[in-house]
Amino acid sequence: MQLSKSICAALALAALLPLAAGAEGLEGAIFQPTGENLMVSPPAGWRLAYMNGEPAGDYVVEFMPANEAHDSWREGYMSVQRRSFPEAGLLANIQARNLTVAQVAITELMQGVQRACPGRFIAMRQKDSVTNGVPTSVSGGFCDRAGSIAPYGEGAVVAVYQGTERMFVVQFGWRPATPNELKEFSYRVTPAKLQQYLDLLNSATLCGGRDQAVCPK
Repeated sequence: MQLSKSICAALALAALLPLAAGAEGLEGAIFQPTGENLMVSPPAGWRLAYMNGEPAGDYVVEFMPANEAHDSWREGYMSVQRRSFPEAGLLANIQARNLTVAQVAITELMQGVQRACPGRFIAMRQKDSVTNGVPTSVSGGFCDRAGSIAPYGEGAVVAVYQGTERMFVVQFGWRPATPNELKEFSYRVTPAKLQQYLDLLNSATLCGGRDQAVCPK
């Protein structure tokens, strides 16, 4: 059974190239999600830039620094997505192989991102773990040429969390503003900034689902 089509369809909004531009508007449809949700904080000072989806279904919410424009950001970007699980047959196949949805999803996602990069892609090593009781897989990388919107490349770190009712995809992205900015670092981001993003990913918790705490308003 092929995994890529179903997994990648479930994660279509999570592709690194290009990052979501929010063509529907900067704010989209603001609402309070219901059901299982992932609580993960953006960096201090970042603003809500876009939200769209269904309160009880799939959604995407995006954050970025206050001084960044939504259609031309450089310093940073964060998206949080709630996605439906794959269909039952594929889910059973994943479980029979002693894998998690998070492992399969992040592997397929990063393979697609690497194929889509028109330049050289430098991949991060995939890490499979458990975050506050939630199966989690983290990876990322840097594409040194990502089109006119990111002429000096684009990088991201991405985490997939396997909840009990849904899966969640969290992505932090960055784009160098000049050809030589941060060239001394493999992924064109400082170790401190990358660690900040990883620390935020490691603090994520589930709420609102069965046997989970109530989500804050």
